[in-house]
Amino acid sequence: MIPEDIIAKWLLEEGYFPEQYVVPPSFKVNKFDLKDLPYYSVDTTGAQPKFDPEKSELLNLSFPKTNLTDRTFGIIAPKIYHDIVWYLMNEWDLIIKTLFQRNNKIYSYSFPIPITKNSEGSLGDLRAGRMIYEFLEMAENDLVAEAYNYKYVLKTDIKNFYPSIYTHSIAWAIHTKAIIRKKGNRTDYTNFLGLKLDRLFQSANDGCTNGIAIGPAITDLIGEIILSTVDTECSKIIDSKGIDFLAVRFKDDYRFLCQSKEDANFIIKTLQKQMSLFNLTLNESKSQIDELPEGLFREWTAEYQPFSLRYKKKISYKRFESSFRGTLKVDKKYPGTGVVDRFLSELYLKNKDLKFNFKDKDLLKAVSLLLMLKERRNKSFPQILGIIEKIINANSGKIRRINKINLIIENLLNEKMKNIEDNQYDLIWLIYFVKSLNLFTITYPAKINSTLIKSLKNNKSELLKPLPIDIKLFEPIKGAGRNIQLLDHLALFKKVEE
Repeated sequence: MIPEDIIAKWLLEEGYFPEQYVVPPSFKVNKFDLKDLPYYSVDTTGAQPKFDPEKSELLNLSFPKTNLTDRTFGIIAPKIYHDIVWYLMNEWDLIIKTLFQRNNKIYSYSFPIPITKNSEGSLGDLRAGRMIYEFLEMAENDLVAEAYNYKYVLKTDIKNFYPSIYTHSIAWAIHTKAIIRKKGNRTDYTNFLGLKLDRLFQSANDGCTNGIAIGPAITDLIGEIILSTVDTECSKIIDSKGIDFLAVRFKDDYRFLCQSKEDANFIIKTLQKQMSLFNLTLNESKSQIDELPEGLFREWTAEYQPFSLRYKKKISYKRFESSFRGTLKVDKKYPGTGVVDRFLSELYLKNKDLKFNFKDKDLLKAVSLLLMLKERRNKSFPQILGIIEKIINANSGKIRRINKINLIIENLLNEKMKNIEDNQYDLIWLIYFVKSLNLFTITYPAKINSTLIKSLKNNKSELLKPLPIDIKLFEPIKGAGRNIQLLDHLALFKKVEE
């Protein structure tokens, strides 16, 4: 059993900012302790308990997910975040009971707190977003091992999960809707943890009851609480019909093995009905039933295999370009998958040394191609910069070559600076990249509204002011060679037993 003070410390320090591919290393918690008392307490002096945390707005950061939609991450005001952790820890036994219910037969692979089996009583450092590829592979392998017992696989996920979460449903998941809706219970903040969490998440988002921030570890935890309750009720109903099934879930992504299409249809209707009780909806366009073995594997992995560089220790430029072109072909056929991330991860070894065995003239072509790949998958931009950082460090004595790379980066940064509002994500990574390597002097516009960009420009926190004096949310950029390397910061494919 992990002590609650260790869990609280991890949630406050490792879990405060979104995943490592969202913000660069400077946005790091240096100090954030759990206090003896919350900042906002329940007022019991009146006839009815009152709980009114100070409203704040999320600090949002977006990057294009597709040509028409953005992926928006949120950073929660520190006092609100602290109190969510405080109240969770205050009734942690209730949270554990909600998360791990005996009747739940849908196995989750996305518990957001990284418990390690190697170090009893301690936590790992990986976030769910960095573990996604390992967990997807693990879930896939577990299903494959049992698939011989079944005939069909059902795949589905939830439409706009985090933006659709109704904050009132947090209390429903923990205490049941029937109990919360009993006369006198709806405002009983003294006795119901779920009501306090409901109000805190509203206050974090300017009073809104629809949607919670994407990114912080506590919102992943809330997502698990809600879906564990949904999963348990679905398991009971499906079991009551005598249906033989095996199911896994990673965050809002489901896989069910079953014996017939009729069983699969019953399962998806049951899941949809239970989701609707929490104001959630399944994504019809991503729901499908396949006869095994079809649908058991992620199709892109097989089509990418001929282009994979996984087992190569050194690659020529010709091999790099061939794999690059193959990656584009697979990505075009299966957009939104992890093929670009996988290709990039295979360009370097476990110690993060590049596999490149290129002639000098080919390095600039590689840099150009890598930057173009960013247009296929914005999420990959930090990893691309991490690889370019390795190229720069490996060629530090070759001034002409470094100057050419610098010019490419400078032109890209200046182009992005023309529209800061639409390019905030790219700019925070480019600015950090340039300053951490001391490549050139950056010219900023007179007015910058983004507190993330202002923090990097001034090399000190401009976030969510005024901050409590004992909370530190920024790590100043040091001189060249003294900052964590981007590939170490990202650690997208780090292998650990968690």
